[in-house]
Amino acid sequence: MEILKPADFANDRNPLNPVSRRVFVKGLGFISSALLLGLMGGCEPIIDAIKNRPIRRRLRTGSPEVDADIDTYRQAVTAMKALASNNPTSWAAQAAIHGVAAHFNFCEHGTDHFFDWHRAYLFHFEKICQKLTGKAKFGLPYWNWNQNPDIHPAFLDINSSLFLARNRTSMTGSFSTTNAALDPIFTDTNFFTFASQIEGTPHNNVHTFIGGTLGGFASALDPLFWMHHCMVDYCWAKWNNELGNNNTNDMTWIDHENSHFVDADGNAASDKAGITILMPLLSYQYEGSVIGSSPAPSAVLTKADFDKLEKRLREGANIHFDIKQRLRLADKAAVTVARPFSKETKLSTEDFARIVNSDAVQERVFASIDFAQLPANSDFSVRVFLNLPNANSTTPVSDPHYAGSFTFFGTQPSAPAAGEHVHEPRFLVHLTTTIQRLRSSQELKEGTPLSLQLVPVPFADKFEQPNTQLVLNGIEIITTPVIINPSPK
Repeated sequence: MEILKPADFANDRNPLNPVSRRVFVKGLGFISSALLLGLMGGCEPIIDAIKNRPIRRRLRTGSPEVDADIDTYRQAVTAMKALASNNPTSWAAQAAIHGVAAHFNFCEHGTDHFFDWHRAYLFHFEKICQKLTGKAKFGLPYWNWNQNPDIHPAFLDINSSLFLARNRTSMTGSFSTTNAALDPIFTDTNFFTFASQIEGTPHNNVHTFIGGTLGGFASALDPLFWMHHCMVDYCWAKWNNELGNNNTNDMTWIDHENSHFVDADGNAASDKAGITILMPLLSYQYEGSVIGSSPAPSAVLTKADFDKLEKRLREGANIHFDIKQRLRLADKAAVTVARPFSKETKLSTEDFARIVNSDAVQERVFASIDFAQLPANSDFSVRVFLNLPNANSTTPVSDPHYAGSFTFFGTQPSAPAAGEHVHEPRFLVHLTTTIQRLRSSQELKEGTPLSLQLVPVPFADKFEQPNTQLVLNGIEIITTPVIINPSPK
């Protein structure tokens, strides 16, 4: 097999060749070699830097390479915690970019920029770790909670700088990180709906299920936060780079400025959303692993594969969150977590037919669930059922009426400060498969009222505060076109 090596890039026509001095990125314009070197954090030749970029490895026991990465990370965390809190590269200052005890600060949640904001955040944090430890090739490990649900022992040592008290030490018992929950999400080929589901289901659930500091606004104070978000970033990279799905090339998305970061020297830094697409190709690389039924990559990229991937990432695709139809199912309402919420609607024959007869090859049906604010407590996930009015917290996810789930991240904050991002608790739950299943069993046919159930399910045996209210803004059933990714050329 022909393996990627620097000499393979001698052709001036290759857009990554240092001789060309700049890289053209469709939608981004020209990126200078200086900017590329800044992304990679080194002064070695560009191609060598790309070839030797840091590896983000899967957290696991029994691997000397992972043990060495954990040791470097422990050194970095210890050094950052020793810095004064007013030092922008200190542990406290880095965590405060994401949020503090009372509210989120500048992190993007519930928006189209959840992926790219957190990727940039990780990128600059990793550079700080590299500088503090003197190890320029260090890559942040990632916690693959799908394959390794237990927290790595290094984060459970009470004498380590990586320790912080948490409610749980494993994701075992949580449905949101299982194959059954993740596989339907990874089959979604639309960048926007894929990102929304990754955020609302596994991302939010891991934060809240593990709990403690990780489950609140100041979650980045927990050293496990960065391992969790590396996994979220790997979910994006796997979907995009390994599975052949395309990001949007919409200029509004590409030009969005992610800011409030600092570089390794403590200087202000920012990154446009578009440049984050290239980071796993140019600045770091993931040690591939299995997520659900999506296998680990089978081989190292050849030069031809690298060129093809680089071209596809630069170009993206004409992808938008287009809604073909929108049907209102519920309006503003107060929901008590101890009591399931059920809403039934009698649609016109035409509207009903458009939903239940939708072609799964051509379109997807989602429930779009919008809340006015975060709840006062979030010790639960919310399961969504279709046409099962008697659903309750004991109804299993194996029930044919089950559609999906989501989890809140954070609780109702104090008044937001000027300039901070306001969390928007909006969730998408994929209904297409459930509709098909109920049609096949004749439980959903023309004239059948359509109903949706929201069933809060506590993580423990009972809710901490069963009188906790959810302020529902509304529920819509929406249909979006399926994105067909073109075959690579």
